Amino acid sequence: MPDVSIIGSGPAARACDDLLGRTGFEVRRAFEVDETERNPAIVGETAGAYAIARQLIGAGRHVLIASPLSLSASQLLALLAARSPKQALFLWSERRFHPGYRFIGGLAEADPVTWQPRFIRQTSLLIEAASAIAIRWRTLESIALSLKLTQAAPESVIAAAAESEQRNAPDFLSLNLQTDKGPAFIQVGMGESSARQETTLAVAYRKAYIDELNESVPIRITDGSETAVAGSSRWVSCPSPAPEELTRQQCLAFLEATERATLAEAEAALWARSLAVLHAADASLSEDGAAVDVQDQDQPGFRVILGQQPRQRSAGRMLPA
Repeated sequence: MPDVSIIGSGPAARACDDLLGRTGFEVRRAFEVDETERNPAIVGETAGAYAIARQLIGAGRHVLIASPLSLSASQLLALLAARSPKQALFLWSERRFHPGYRFIGGLAEADPVTWQPRFIRQTSLLIEAASAIAIRWRTLESIALSLKLTQAAPESVIAAAAESEQRNAPDFLSLNLQTDKGPAFIQVGMGESSARQETTLAVAYRKAYIDELNESVPIRITDGSETAVAGSSRWVSCPSPAPEELTRQQCLAFLEATERATLAEAEAALWARSLAVLHAADASLSEDGAAVDVQDQDQPGFRVILGQQPRQRSAGRMLPA
């Protein structure tokens, strides 16, 4: 039996195929599920991606979805609900594995008192044209990144959006997310003239800035203590976020979670919390920007943003289905 099966194609699936093959893994490539296999599977771009992922989950296999844009938020939630305890379900997200976030996350894990979050601000402005699918995924990815970096539990959210009539989808979305560890301010824009992907993490006496598009020194840490010189800061270099390194980190995290149940559970819980925030953001938009509590994803009637269930309110702008 092969070590890993890759079902479908696409850039991410091909990158995994190339990397795993060169590092000694036996990889089977296919466009359908082999019911005799029990090995971890990577689902790339393919027709019926949701049905394939659901079949794999139902068979008890660990799954990395390398084309999350092909799935609706409702389908992602259904996959999370269908997985069994200890079963790894990962979504491809290069931003989360950027070395800058891993560096700051490591500092926070090593010294949680010093790096207790005061607030986090995240800006993701993209050149690509706005679409309902793209804005949904980019927002979900930003939420997951913020919650992962702060290790926070979401409590309530206020959402505002500007819709592009030509694209029939928002091209700018702003979230004011309250968590148990302070606020998170998230902005996602599409169709911009230039790209920006930046995050600021503020703690008691410091601020860490992560510029994802700076390939040489993407991290800057400022010191705001009383003894610090005004404006003092340190630039931190780290490994270049080359595509191969981002692929390696994601494959490594996925395969490690297939052996360690705690990692699999943490990953599933992160995406479930992120989808719950999207659900609350949807409700906030429908109520003209009112603050909406983030529901426990296990509560009856939980519905995610861009779901297909009919809505009871018509006021305000909602992200389209």
